[in-house]
Amino acid sequence: MKNYYLHIILFGFLLFTTNVFGASYLMDPMPNKELAPDFILIGMDGKEHTLKELEGKFVLVNFWATWCNPCKIEMPTLEAIHTKMDNNKFTVLGIHVGPGPDNIDSYLKFNPVSFPIYIDMDIEYDWGVPGLPTTFLISPKGEMLYRAVGKRDFSSTDMENFFSKLVSDYFKNN
Repeated sequence: MKNYYLHIILFGFLLFTTNVFGASYLMDPMPNKELAPDFILIGMDGKEHTLKELEGKFVLVNFWATWCNPCKIEMPTLEAIHTKMDNNKFTVLGIHVGPGPDNIDSYLKFNPVSFPIYIDMDIEYDWGVPGLPTTFLISPKGEMLYRAVGKRDFSSTDMENFFSKLVSDYFKNN
């Protein structure tokens, strides 16, 4: 009988902790909604780009690297959400952390993406990137709204609905 109650208590505890400590958010809300640090980075197109160029739309900024296996697994999901969303209101931006264009070109030959990739050597520190991959959702006003540390499935229905609602609500009210 003791074992029966022990199993019931253990099951209840596991059920409770899974709901409490599980991912209740698809991305973690940023408490301050500070403005994202601007940058000047070289894109894979060879031109200089700034974050300010993307003001007026939501930007999903993904810090990644070709040597990062979780990043490589996540990349097709970023491409999927980028192609599903209205890119006049929402876009994905990849910021590669580490060695430059040769490694990225090699990776993109086998895993092409339609969103821009910029090359970074140190801005991840300004953004508070604790590890790779790390992704931020930036508002059309440049505010840091959400952050996801670690691999996510950005192509999931839940994630698509999450982004679509944010975009719809913002553009309906502004």
